[in-house]
Amino acid sequence: MHFLEDTYRLINKYNQKAKTAKHYGTEDLLYSAEVHMIETIGSYETITTTKLAEKLGITKGAVSQITRKLLEKNLIMKIPSGEKVNEVLILLTDKGRIVYSYHQSMHERMLRKIDLILCDLSEEGKMALDKVIQVIDESLDDM
Repeated sequence: MHFLEDTYRLINKYNQKAKTAKHYGTEDLLYSAEVHMIETIGSYETITTTKLAEKLGITKGAVSQITRKLLEKNLIMKIPSGEKVNEVLILLTDKGRIVYSYHQSMHERMLRKIDLILCDLSEEGKMALDKVIQVIDESLDDM
């Protein structure tokens, strides 16, 4: 079945891309995990480490490691939350917003192409596609 082979190829391709750093509108080389954290932070005005871990499906320790790198690159900043003693809020710097915008434009180009395909699908076709994605997601959890 070509679909299964194509799905494995897509997963492998994504995994290889995640290991390669690239520029996202600034002089900094960024890995996929860093860019996706910037994307998540940029989706909120401010966000906590706990919320970032929850949204990205990673540990708070992993969030701390990535945010340390992003702080060193001056892409994010941390400020006291004012609500809890040890809680900090994470937000993008101006430079971080450049990366966020650059990455968002990449996503928008891809989504426009996908939307052109999806608009031709019937509701049943869209539901079937959702089920396939759900099965892949659940299967990855079991691997």
